[in-house]
Amino acid sequence: MSVGTSAEPRTAAAARPARALLIAFCCAALLALVVPPVFPPYLPTVHRPLWVVLAVLSAGLALWLTVRPAPPRPVTLALGWSLVVLALAQAFAVGDLIAMFGTWLVVPALALLAGRVRPRTRKALVAAHVIAAACWVGVAVAISAMAFVALTAADIETSRVAYELMAAFDITLLPWCNFATFLTGLALGITTPWGLVRYYWLAAKLVIAVAILVMAFGFLHNALETAAAQAAVLADIGGTPADLTAAADVALWGFAASAVSLIGAVLLSLYKPGGTTRWGRKSVTGKRVGQPAHAAVVTGTRMVADGTVDLTLRAADDDGLPPWEPGAHIDVVLPSGRVRQFSLHGDPADAGCYRIAVLKEPRGRGGSLEIHQLRVGDRVGIRGPRNNFPLVDAVSYLFVAGGIGITPFLPMIRRLQARGADWRLVYRGRSLATMAFAQELRHRYPERVTLLPADTRARPDIAALLREAAPGVAVYCCGPTELLDAVTATMAVVCPHGSLHLERFAASARDGVENTAFDAELRRTGVVVRVPEDRTLLSVLRDVDPAVDLSCEDGVCGSCVTRVLAGRPDHRDDVLGPGERQRTDIIYPCVSRAHGQRIVLDI
Repeated sequence: MSVGTSAEPRTAAAARPARALLIAFCCAALLALVVPPVFPPYLPTVHRPLWVVLAVLSAGLALWLTVRPAPPRPVTLALGWSLVVLALAQAFAVGDLIAMFGTWLVVPALALLAGRVRPRTRKALVAAHVIAAACWVGVAVAISAMAFVALTAADIETSRVAYELMAAFDITLLPWCNFATFLTGLALGITTPWGLVRYYWLAAKLVIAVAILVMAFGFLHNALETAAAQAAVLADIGGTPADLTAAADVALWGFAASAVSLIGAVLLSLYKPGGTTRWGRKSVTGKRVGQPAHAAVVTGTRMVADGTVDLTLRAADDDGLPPWEPGAHIDVVLPSGRVRQFSLHGDPADAGCYRIAVLKEPRGRGGSLEIHQLRVGDRVGIRGPRNNFPLVDAVSYLFVAGGIGITPFLPMIRRLQARGADWRLVYRGRSLATMAFAQELRHRYPERVTLLPADTRARPDIAALLREAAPGVAVYCCGPTELLDAVTATMAVVCPHGSLHLERFAASARDGVENTAFDAELRRTGVVVRVPEDRTLLSVLRDVDPAVDLSCEDGVCGSCVTRVLAGRPDHRDDVLGPGERQRTDIIYPCVSRAHGQRIVLDI
């Protein structure tokens, strides 16, 4: 499975904040044309002309985004990159403090316009961020060491030289390092699923970076200049380091605090403590399987039994919907952000239409209630389809359905009937009125369908059904856990010659299974993470890469499937069948773990 995201086109939602940032930068550029620079620019002859160019370019790009709802991406990004490069040149080559902080506006604007970046670009951004951060830590530690030497030196000349070196580092290397770290961090937060404040460790790093920059420009730079001037005067008059004032102490402890904070930020990146913030949990709601791959519109609703609604979904655009085969299911992303899985029961030949049947469950998690409130014209998102329950070739077929578990069997039955295959359906429900499609099935296939409503008929004799099945029968079962467990237990004893295929509504019991800690290597990034006993592999993976797909988190839907490159998975999911439990090429990390100390994943 690939968790990398490709470049996405700019959307109107991204254009609005980008436009606001560009307008803010344009205002800053106009202000810089009026207000004298805080520090004398290195290149005064190009200082004002370049501000004029920056003001025109930022205003023009903002206007471009206003009049063109969907401008060509290459043109937009070319203008954005031109603005960023010129702003950086004004900040560091020409020398302007307003431009330096203005990069905090234009870099996020460009990131918003770029959208999600490709894996190669993301790796380049990560590399740039790591290198810049390492340089920032190194420079901060070096300056702290110089400050200590300057304050504790035996002679004032040593102190003077140390402060001169500190001042040189402070106006050359340090600004490049801290702004490169900060800007690449902003770009990563916006162009990847990491975000800026979705995780506590990321929010803490952002606070550390901003605090250090505020401290540096607020008073630390001035304290260093004061201490350096004092050391120069004392060297001329024959003073000693003991004669230095509080400015020297401020420089030492300020730079030392910065260095310690930056080392703390590095440790936060390594250990990623704290999990998601409240904002992060809120932003992830409704995106738990990523953005819906397809937008769909409800074009029909009808009640097919007491408490069961049948929905017809069609593509919201002209692209249609992906093809599917009997047994497939889809993820439906509801307007509230809830994500639920439903089997498709329509006609696979109708490429523009999906049909799902949903049982209202008042004591459920709210998804079924919301679906029953949908009306014609409402929009939902669709992911998939996926098929963990395919129709296999067999000499005959026995379908055992419980309640709404009938839905995946409907397209299977129609296909088998068209082939002239041998099949039989046993359908159990609370009552005939609550059994979806029961009357239709009995009317169309009276000799092959057995309806067993619980209010008038006894439970099915599973052993007798399996004993009468032909050799090589394919037994399909979908419904409540009790029904699936009964068929599974009986099948091994009564019908070992057949093949069993199950689809569950809920995860099977996993009581008594012991968890042990293990390491997971993410081969594509080279990251190795520790999965403790009390956490799932998926939760740890999402700490490293929030783009990893998930949906049910119970090992039922199969959306988080991940390719295994080395190691042996401990399969605890309900997606793989009994004959697939020894597979070593895939894992469902929401519930499955590793046999042994290490597993290598294709992430």
